[in-house]
Amino acid sequence: AEGDEVAVRLTASATQSGPFMGLPPSGRRYEIEEIHVFRVRDGKVVEHWHQFDQLGMMRQLGLFPPPGNR
Repeated sequence: AEGDEVAVRLTASATQSGPFMGLPPSGRRYEIEEIHVFRVRDGKVVEHWHQFDQLGMMRQLGLFPPPGNR
C-alpha cells in the first residue's frame, strides 16, 4: 500500500463446474495469476483495476490449444 492505493498479487484456482463462455461444465481445473489495484477513500474502495491471465485460463479449460499446437 502507498498513499491511497493498495496492490494485491495472488494465485487463483477453480474448477469449471458450470457453463462458461458457451461451453458445458468440463470439470477442468485452472490456476492463474492475478493483480488487483484498489484506490481507497475514507475507508471505502472507490476504484478497482484487475489484470489476470485470461488466455492461460482459457488454455487450461481447453478453449485454446497450448502454444505450438495449432
